[in-house]
Amino acid sequence: MKSGTASLALLVAALLPTPLAADPVEDFYRGKHLTMYVGSDAGGGYDTYARLVARHLGRFIPGKPDLVVQNMPGGGGIRVTNNLFNIAPKDGTALGTVQRAILTTPLLEAPNAELHYDPLKFKWLGSLNTETGLLVVWNTAPHKDMKDLFDKELLVESSNPTTDYMPLFLNNVLGTKFKIVSGYKGANDVYLALERGEVQGRVSNSWAGYKGVLKPWIDTDKARVLAQLSTAKSSMFPDVPLILDLAKTDRQRQAMELILLAQLWGRPFLMPPGTPDDRFLAVRTAFAAMMKDPEFIADATQSGIDIDSVTGEAIEATLRRIYATPPDIVEVVRKAVNATN
Repeated sequence: MKSGTASLALLVAALLPTPLAADPVEDFYRGKHLTMYVGSDAGGGYDTYARLVARHLGRFIPGKPDLVVQNMPGGGGIRVTNNLFNIAPKDGTALGTVQRAILTTPLLEAPNAELHYDPLKFKWLGSLNTETGLLVVWNTAPHKDMKDLFDKELLVESSNPTTDYMPLFLNNVLGTKFKIVSGYKGANDVYLALERGEVQGRVSNSWAGYKGVLKPWIDTDKARVLAQLSTAKSSMFPDVPLILDLAKTDRQRQAMELILLAQLWGRPFLMPPGTPDDRFLAVRTAFAAMMKDPEFIADATQSGIDIDSVTGEAIEATLRRIYATPPDIVEVVRKAVNATN
């Protein structure tokens, strides 16, 4: 009888529903507040993208945590990048977005005591878009096309060192006549300076982030576009030439592409190195799911943001490609962007 009772008990136990295994990632994130660090002031392009993500990403992360945006401007994105690499929590509660050129700054700039990060060690979530950069001039500037850049000085702004890469390269390698005016805190200040006549143009790395300002100017002929800062033409500007067309040799073209490849990852989002892999992969998966979500896309459309998603894997692969550029090509760019204007 005892044996029969034991067998019956085992049979009943086998038929009972098995309790679901606990999800450690979900358990960790439930009730948590994640911090989204942004390397610019509130109201700018990066901030707009960050707040859009912060409104939706938590819905797709196991445990559905809240996200809070923390602006950390300074050094053209160096401050927030250093923070994410060295100081921010590495437990999965910190993520951020940094200026796209920050990813190549350690490769292209002279040794800089302020750079305390390695782009290849970050954990990349993805980007909401690729980016089309533009060389925009005010209507009073005498420059009608790219050829005029070799004959007439053009006053352009500088809001951080990474905005200077292309004009410095073109001046020091090809012989253009950009004059860089420093001291502006960010893009919003630059566009006000354009309206006031303090500068004549902007070597802008971002159409998507600032089309709300630029499109009305272009449509009403207050400003015109001389060139696209990209490795391939955008369908939005089919008749605008590429800045690459100014290259006179294959080496110059390779060097310019090294600067322009950063346009691929328009607004990159990342997590600190050391973030546990299971939590990082959960957030990366959530980021990818979010970008396909109808509610998210509707909010992006309402905010004037075009979604052209880039995966974290694509950012990682492009970074590896960039950092494998032949040293002689890197040296051409490094000397050009670190030379005196």
